[in-house]
Amino acid sequence: HEKGIVLDEALRSKAEQWTSEAKTVIALADERKAWGVLAITDRLKPTSPKAIEELHKQGIEVWMLTGDQPEAAREVARQVGIAHYKAGVLPQEKAMFIQELQVKGKKVAMVGDGINDAPVLAGANVGAAMGSGADAAIEAADVVFMNAELTSVPKAIDIARETGSIAWQNVAFALGVKGVIMVAGLLGYASMWAAVFADTGVAMLCVLNSVRILYKKF
Repeated sequence: HEKGIVLDEALRSKAEQWTSEAKTVIALADERKAWGVLAITDRLKPTSPKAIEELHKQGIEVWMLTGDQPEAAREVARQVGIAHYKAGVLPQEKAMFIQELQVKGKKVAMVGDGINDAPVLAGANVGAAMGSGADAAIEAADVVFMNAELTSVPKAIDIARETGSIAWQNVAFALGVKGVIMVAGLLGYASMWAAVFADTGVAMLCVLNSVRILYKKF
């Protein structure tokens, strides 16, 4: 209406209906009259709700930041099970929101695939980009998923947590064995072979303990 474009009653009714359904409405018009309207909506991947559910089970607080209209954002959030979202957000506002979470002491992982997501990916504690996304997002990200499935995110978190757990097991085991052999050596009970085991043997056992992650299914 600001540009003088007029919608007739039929087009206005259809546009209002689509808007209420959280669809983005575009008018096709000349300088004075609208000839038709189009509705655009996001097509969700069937695996997206499952991915969000898995993230919640992992204790991850999920936020959706989007530049879309509030109605569309609300509908997408409802369909995938996201409780927290912000709509109509500009790229710089996304970066500011990430900083606010970090100031509160939270570790933030950002997942995106667009050019506008690149600054936010660089500013997050962990930036993850989809392999099908823009080159700028891939360059700015710390992690790049080779597919466009959101289920890769909770799977990557499981792998990272398991890897960290095994690393700490190896550190504790290696230091424990070396400490015991060192004390035994000071008391005169440790032989040269015990020292070799504390060095090379423990290293081999730690490697074998790490290899088992290759056979674990996530």
